Amino acid sequence: MPMPTPPAPGEEPTSEAQLYRYHFRRLIGWYLEALDPLPAEAFTWTPPAREANSLSAICAHAITSSEWWTLSCIGDAPLERDRDAEFAATQPWSALRGRFTAWLAQVEALVAPLTPEQLQAISRHPAGDRMVRRCLTHTIEHLGLHLGHVEVTIDWWKATHDAGDDASHEATP
Repeated sequence: MPMPTPPAPGEEPTSEAQLYRYHFRRLIGWYLEALDPLPAEAFTWTPPAREANSLSAICAHAITSSEWWTLSCIGDAPLERDRDAEFAATQPWSALRGRFTAWLAQVEALVAPLTPEQLQAISRHPAGDRMVRRCLTHTIEHLGLHLGHVEVTIDWWKATHDAGDDASHEATP
Protein backbone atom coordinates (compact mmCIF):
# COMPACT_ATOMS: atom_id res chain seq x y z
CA MET A 1 0.00 0.00 0.00
CA PRO A 2 1.36 3.43 -0.80
CA MET A 3 1.93 5.59 2.22
CA PRO A 4 0.61 9.16 2.16
CA THR A 5 3.18 11.88 2.53
CA PRO A 6 3.53 12.69 6.21
CA PRO A 7 3.01 16.27 7.30
CA ALA A 8 6.02 18.52 7.02
CA PRO A 9 7.56 19.90 10.22
CA GLY A 10 5.17 22.46 11.62
CA GLU A 11 2.19 20.86 9.84
CA GLU A 12 1.58 18.14 12.40
CA PRO A 13 -1.75 18.14 14.20
CA THR A 14 -1.55 20.48 17.17
CA SER A 15 -4.62 19.34 19.06
CA GLU A 16 -6.19 16.02 19.96
CA ALA A 17 -9.17 16.70 17.68
CA GLN A 18 -6.84 17.49 14.76
CA LEU A 19 -4.96 14.25 15.41
CA TYR A 20 -8.16 12.16 15.11
CA ARG A 21 -9.09 13.96 11.89
CA TYR A 22 -5.58 13.35 10.52
CA HIS A 23 -5.84 9.59 11.16
CA PHE A 24 -9.33 9.39 9.66
CA ARG A 25 -8.11 11.14 6.47
CA ARG A 26 -5.11 8.78 6.21
CA LEU A 27 -7.21 5.64 6.72
CA ILE A 28 -9.95 6.61 4.29
CA GLY A 29 -7.28 7.62 1.76
CA TRP A 30 -5.75 4.16 2.05
CA TYR A 31 -9.13 2.47 1.52
CA LEU A 32 -9.70 4.54 -1.62
CA GLU A 33 -6.19 3.86 -2.94
CA ALA A 34 -6.58 0.11 -2.37
CA LEU A 35 -10.09 -0.30 -3.78
CA ASP A 36 -10.47 2.28 -6.56
CA PRO A 37 -8.26 0.41 -9.07
CA LEU A 38 -10.04 -2.93 -8.70
CA PRO A 39 -12.58 -4.28 -11.17
CA ALA A 40 -16.13 -4.71 -9.88
CA GLU A 41 -15.84 -8.50 -9.73
CA ALA A 42 -12.98 -8.27 -7.21
CA PHE A 43 -15.22 -6.40 -4.81
CA THR A 44 -17.91 -9.07 -4.77
CA TRP A 45 -15.56 -12.11 -4.87
CA THR A 46 -15.47 -14.18 -1.69
CA PRO A 47 -12.28 -16.07 -0.83
CA PRO A 48 -12.65 -19.86 -0.80
CA ALA A 49 -12.30 -20.19 2.97
CA ARG A 50 -14.81 -20.85 5.68
CA GLU A 51 -16.22 -17.60 7.09
CA ALA A 52 -14.23 -15.45 4.65
CA ASN A 53 -15.81 -12.20 3.56
CA SER A 54 -15.91 -10.31 0.30
CA LEU A 55 -14.43 -6.84 0.05
CA SER A 56 -18.02 -5.60 -0.12
CA ALA A 57 -18.87 -7.18 3.24
CA ILE A 58 -15.63 -6.03 4.88
CA CYS A 59 -16.14 -2.46 3.67
CA ALA A 60 -19.84 -2.36 4.55
CA HIS A 61 -18.96 -3.47 8.06
CA ALA A 62 -16.03 -1.05 8.40
CA ILE A 63 -17.99 2.01 7.29
CA THR A 64 -21.19 1.12 9.15
CA SER A 65 -19.21 0.59 12.34
CA SER A 66 -17.40 3.90 11.81
CA GLU A 67 -20.67 5.73 11.23
CA TRP A 68 -22.17 4.14 14.33
CA TRP A 69 -19.24 4.78 16.71
CA THR A 70 -18.90 8.41 15.64
CA LEU A 71 -22.09 9.81 14.13
CA SER A 72 -24.37 7.83 16.46
CA CYS A 73 -22.46 7.36 19.71
CA ILE A 74 -20.86 10.82 19.65
CA GLY A 75 -23.27 12.61 17.33
CA ASP A 76 -27.04 12.43 17.28
CA ALA A 77 -27.66 9.84 14.53
CA PRO A 78 -29.86 6.86 15.49
CA LEU A 79 -28.20 4.12 17.55
CA GLU A 80 -29.83 1.22 15.69
CA ARG A 81 -27.49 -1.11 13.84
CA ASP A 82 -27.70 -4.61 12.31
CA ARG A 83 -24.13 -5.93 12.46
CA ASP A 84 -25.01 -9.28 10.83
CA ALA A 85 -26.49 -7.49 7.81
CA GLU A 86 -23.20 -5.65 7.31
CA PHE A 87 -21.44 -8.93 6.56
CA ALA A 88 -24.16 -9.96 4.10
CA ALA A 89 -23.61 -6.82 2.03
CA THR A 90 -23.26 -7.07 -1.72
CA GLN A 91 -23.06 -3.38 -2.55
CA PRO A 92 -20.68 -2.29 -5.31
CA TRP A 93 -17.61 -0.24 -4.36
CA SER A 94 -19.11 2.83 -6.07
CA ALA A 95 -21.95 2.88 -3.50
CA LEU A 96 -19.74 2.18 -0.50
CA ARG A 97 -17.07 4.60 -1.68
CA GLY A 98 -19.62 7.39 -1.43
CA ARG A 99 -20.36 6.38 2.15
CA PHE A 100 -16.64 6.41 3.05
CA THR A 101 -16.14 9.91 1.65
CA ALA A 102 -19.40 11.26 3.09
CA TRP A 103 -18.54 9.81 6.51
CA LEU A 104 -15.10 11.42 6.40
CA ALA A 105 -16.63 14.85 5.77
CA GLN A 106 -19.22 14.31 8.52
CA VAL A 107 -16.76 13.03 11.12
CA GLU A 108 -14.30 15.83 10.40
CA ALA A 109 -17.07 18.38 10.99
CA LEU A 110 -18.15 16.55 14.15
CA VAL A 111 -14.65 16.26 15.63
CA ALA A 112 -13.10 19.60 14.57
CA PRO A 113 -14.68 21.75 17.31
CA LEU A 114 -14.28 19.24 20.15
CA THR A 115 -12.38 20.50 23.18
CA PRO A 116 -10.38 18.29 25.54
CA GLU A 117 -13.29 18.46 27.97
CA GLN A 118 -15.73 17.33 25.28
CA LEU A 119 -13.39 14.50 24.28
CA GLN A 120 -13.43 13.34 27.90
CA ALA A 121 -17.24 13.44 28.09
CA ILE A 122 -19.23 10.21 28.16
CA SER A 123 -20.78 9.21 24.84
CA ARG A 124 -24.26 7.82 24.40
CA HIS A 125 -23.10 4.25 23.80
CA PRO A 126 -25.89 1.71 24.49
CA ALA A 127 -23.57 -0.58 26.46
CA GLY A 128 -22.67 2.11 28.96
CA ASP A 129 -19.88 4.53 29.69
CA ARG A 130 -17.52 5.27 26.82
CA MET A 131 -15.55 8.48 26.65
CA VAL A 132 -15.85 10.31 23.34
CA ARG A 133 -12.09 9.89 22.80
CA ARG A 134 -12.48 6.11 23.27
CA CYS A 135 -15.15 6.03 20.55
CA LEU A 136 -12.73 7.86 18.23
CA THR A 137 -9.71 5.68 19.02
CA HIS A 138 -11.83 2.55 18.64
CA THR A 139 -12.92 3.76 15.20
CA ILE A 140 -9.29 4.31 14.18
CA GLU A 141 -8.30 0.85 15.45
CA HIS A 142 -11.26 -0.77 13.72
CA LEU A 143 -10.70 0.95 10.37
CA GLY A 144 -7.02 -0.07 10.52
CA LEU A 145 -7.84 -3.68 11.36
CA HIS A 146 -10.24 -4.01 8.45
CA LEU A 147 -7.87 -2.19 6.11
CA GLY A 148 -5.52 -5.11 6.75
CA HIS A 149 -8.32 -7.52 5.85
CA VAL A 150 -8.94 -5.54 2.67
CA GLU A 151 -5.26 -5.75 1.72
CA VAL A 152 -5.07 -9.51 2.31
CA THR A 153 -8.30 -10.10 0.40
CA ILE A 154 -7.03 -8.03 -2.53
CA ASP A 155 -3.78 -10.01 -2.55
CA TRP A 156 -5.74 -13.28 -2.46
CA TRP A 157 -8.03 -12.16 -5.27
CA LYS A 158 -5.06 -11.10 -7.40
CA ALA A 159 -3.27 -14.39 -6.72
CA THR A 160 -6.27 -16.42 -7.85
CA HIS A 161 -7.14 -14.24 -10.83
CA ASP A 162 -3.68 -13.59 -12.25
CA ALA A 163 -2.72 -17.28 -12.54
CA GLY A 164 -2.19 -16.96 -16.30
CA ASP A 165 0.27 -14.12 -15.79
CA ASP A 166 2.25 -16.12 -13.21
CA ALA A 167 2.86 -18.92 -15.72
CA SER A 168 4.66 -16.50 -18.02
CA HIS A 169 7.10 -15.65 -15.21
CA GLU A 170 8.18 -19.26 -14.60
CA ALA A 171 11.76 -20.12 -15.42
CA THR A 172 12.25 -22.25 -18.48
CA PRO A 173 14.41 -25.40 -18.18
